[in-house]
Amino acid sequence: MADGDEIRKQLAFLAAETDLPARFGIPTDAFLPLFFSLRFGGDWSYRAESIATVSVVKKTTVYDGERGLGHTREEINLLVNPVLRRRDGTVHRLEKCGEEPERLLVQRPYRVAVSAERIIRMTVHPLEKEIRTEELDAGEIIFEGQAAYGIDHELEHLSEAKISGENLWEFRFV
Repeated sequence: MADGDEIRKQLAFLAAETDLPARFGIPTDAFLPLFFSLRFGGDWSYRAESIATVSVVKKTTVYDGERGLGHTREEINLLVNPVLRRRDGTVHRLEKCGEEPERLLVQRPYRVAVSAERIIRMTVHPLEKEIRTEELDAGEIIFEGQAAYGIDHELEHLSEAKISGENLWEFRFV
């Protein structure tokens, strides 16, 4: 059971988290993808009548081989009313969607350019134990690799497209 100090820390965290949507003038429910990425990891999407949002996580690991110490910084980008502008390259990869019972072999772009009405970036620094949240001036952002796969997947959800690919049992053991 949590002691009084732990409960105070949890309440302070929740209060700061709850204040974020108002700080940026975005409806609370539209912030859910960002909150889910922070709490549960991964990329998320949300759609309501007048707003659609996608969160995409970009992870960067910094490692000092001499000291044998590193950390992985996370940038969680919340895109408000995102629009896919460009897809470059093709990567074949296994992917699991919550709706599917197993992973599928899918094709995703290596790089995507996405425009958005607003882009909110949350930077999570594990060594400093700080979470910084800011609005970017950019109206377009480019993602590569894992972040590109994630946003492409979430944009399919927003467009209500079915995630499709080849079944895992199409593979053969050698």
